[in-house]
Amino acid sequence: MINKKLVIGAIIVSLLVMVLPTVTNAENQLMDNNARATQETYILESSHPYSNNFDYTWTITKPGATSIKVHFTYIEVETNYDYLYVYDYAGNTLHRLTGTYSSGGWTAASNGDTIKIRLVTDYSVTKWGFKIDLIEYEGGSGGSTGGALSNGQTVTSSLSATGDSEMWYIDVAANAISMRSVLTCGSSDYDLYGRLGAEPTTSTYDWRGYTYGGEDVTYDDPGEGRWYIMVHSYSGSGAYDLTVTVEYSSGGSTGDGVTNYYAVIVGISDYEVISDLSYCDEDATDWYNFLTGTLGWSSSNIRIYGDTNSGNYPIYTGLATEYNVKQALNWLVGTADADDVIAYISSGHGSGDGSGSSYLCMWDCNSGENGEDGSLYDTELAVILDDAVAEKIFVFLDHCFSGGFGDNLMNMPNKSNVYLTTTCTENGYGYDDSTHQNGAWTYYFLEYSWINYYGGSSSTALETIFNYALNAYPYSGGDTPQQFDGNTGAYFYLN
Repeated sequence: MINKKLVIGAIIVSLLVMVLPTVTNAENQLMDNNARATQETYILESSHPYSNNFDYTWTITKPGATSIKVHFTYIEVETNYDYLYVYDYAGNTLHRLTGTYSSGGWTAASNGDTIKIRLVTDYSVTKWGFKIDLIEYEGGSGGSTGGALSNGQTVTSSLSATGDSEMWYIDVAANAISMRSVLTCGSSDYDLYGRLGAEPTTSTYDWRGYTYGGEDVTYDDPGEGRWYIMVHSYSGSGAYDLTVTVEYSSGGSTGDGVTNYYAVIVGISDYEVISDLSYCDEDATDWYNFLTGTLGWSSSNIRIYGDTNSGNYPIYTGLATEYNVKQALNWLVGTADADDVIAYISSGHGSGDGSGSSYLCMWDCNSGENGEDGSLYDTELAVILDDAVAEKIFVFLDHCFSGGFGDNLMNMPNKSNVYLTTTCTENGYGYDDSTHQNGAWTYYFLEYSWINYYGGSSSTALETIFNYALNAYPYSGGDTPQQFDGNTGAYFYLN
């Protein structure tokens, strides 16, 4: 039976939370002590084995925490050649690990709610890698947090009295060059406070705006991580609007004369909460093998995010949470310059209102991880991709309702560089195809058309591939695949 890629239900699950001994450490070692704090299941692991020439940083966040650490079950990296680093929220090194740690152990604590794990490997010899199974934190209730901010999007809320405060946060990538926070509050006198990695107070902050009335503060070179923005009533009460806009450096608008190829691939078959699918990990695998094996893209420039079955992927960068995928997309945009080609390829559930507002269901859809709800909306994707200066931007979405992404991407200022194809319209479905063990549109576009008919040729235009695949595709109506071409006057070639 063909399984529609539509969210048809959800269940409520709870995390395993316990209070157990915690640990501390020094550089190049992990060890236990007798402190006590809250522990929570958190699964994160490298590929087993990991790849050569690999360099990636995972960010782990517990909103509202005042300190956080992680527990490794096992670590094995090539001694004195490959390294596992642990950084605090500000990027300071807590550990530099190499070799085998058969008993694992806890890291030192990072102040604030964020800790980072980085794996760096050389050109030869691979080992098993690492696995994390727990986080431990103090605080973390998140009760004073108003919620997540999206770049450039305005939120509206209110304060009830003088002295009242509300906390917001926004995740900032490494290539940010400025962060502008604009607050309007009518006749009240509200102030703004910002801090990286921990909640600010009126006496502890990295920047503040405290003029009369509203505020307009620009902070240069904000640094990577979670920024907390506090709105505080110096005097008065009532509604306010807050807009935080982060400007990124996009790798150079003129290019360097060399064409590089970068991709973020997502394939989610087994979800944390909502119903599962069957072949999205195969979709991710087939796209990776095609890009690296046929088109010759470097595996070191490709990241794959999926479900907890990491062994089902040719490489495995991490869980396809909304937070992780957004971070990867910011990497994609920030790394590529004007000579380069980037691709975002995604397969999984999708949903929306059927009238143009659509979202991709990430692994944590309906549960939420790291301050996100697990739904990557069309508006959110457009806000990230509209900063890309890459010469070519290819987006392939095998999700229900994904046709709703077209209008947003075609309204971006760089739309002339964009080619998007989706499995259906804004109110249609995608399908698992058990005969070919792929998502149906992935099979007909990639396997049936591009590989089997056109021989995987990079000199075949994507518009041509689309038309051939569409003629053979077995679904119609709202389930008809769509293409959105930002420059209809020229064909789009991926290489």
